[in-house]
Amino acid sequence: MDLMARVQGFMTLKKERLSEELAEKYGVSEDEVAGVVDSFLKDTYGPALKAAGAISGKENPVLLFIGRKECAICQRSQPDLERFLENHRDLELIKLDYSQPEGLLYHMIQQHDKGMLPLVAMIFRGRIRMIFTGECIHATVYEKYYNELHSECSQNIYAL
Repeated sequence: MDLMARVQGFMTLKKERLSEELAEKYGVSEDEVAGVVDSFLKDTYGPALKAAGAISGKENPVLLFIGRKECAICQRSQPDLERFLENHRDLELIKLDYSQPEGLLYHMIQQHDKGMLPLVAMIFRGRIRMIFTGECIHATVYEKYYNELHSECSQNIYAL
């Protein structure tokens, strides 16, 4: 699944919903509230959009972790995550705090306004190859997806 397609889909849906709600609430057309909605979405989700673009543009695989310091599951997830990363230096860890504006990338990826932390995703060249939410992931699970990613990348599709 394409990261930026999910992000743009989320933003489009959010814009439609907010425009409809505001237009109904104030008895005006959706066109009349478009500027306000665009400004709100830019202010609210702009940092997450920027983070998604940066992640999507990376050539090397990324392990995205979105969590919170106060989240018990997020904290329990750390040892296996760190153990896995020690042996896979080619993966870039990007940790986002859900309580920060960039952390709203969680909702863009999940396509929901609600969910459970942490979100852990393996992303390579803009494509989400693995995604888990709300659970601790054992190092063997990371390893499975990492191996799938590398076996897919190493196949020579141009062999005659």
